[in-house]
Amino acid sequence: MKNQNEFEWLEFTDLGMEYLNETNRAKQRTGISRFYYGAFCSSRDFLNENKTYLDEKSEKIMTSKNVDVHRETSKIFKNHQKFKKENKGKIISKNLNKLRKMRNQADYDKTTEKPLSKMINESKRISDIILDSLKNLN
Repeated sequence: MKNQNEFEWLEFTDLGMEYLNETNRAKQRTGISRFYYGAFCSSRDFLNENKTYLDEKSEKIMTSKNVDVHRETSKIFKNHQKFKKENKGKIISKNLNKLRKMRNQADYDKTTEKPLSKMINESKRISDIILDSLKNLN
């Protein structure tokens, strides 16, 4: 039974879905960010729940509130032996990095490389790839 105070990260991707057909730029940017955090937090929690780290330093980063947890999550998926089969980890890592780059643009940059309407759709697609990949690791 889940703790009623426990947040389900997929609620972020549900919120992102609400902004897919928006023309409001703030809502599009928010959607991009929500797709990232839904996928990232699900990925981070997967590693922590399975105690999958590269070493003690990696574990310390992953169990902290340090900003390095974003990079470390991607690094573990890319390099851990557990995820080498069929390049499953590399696929997650590569897509987390792509999604984070778009999230950073949406959250911090005045202008973006691509139209926001394309970015939010791409964010959803990449988020789906990550979340599906995580399901296939179980």
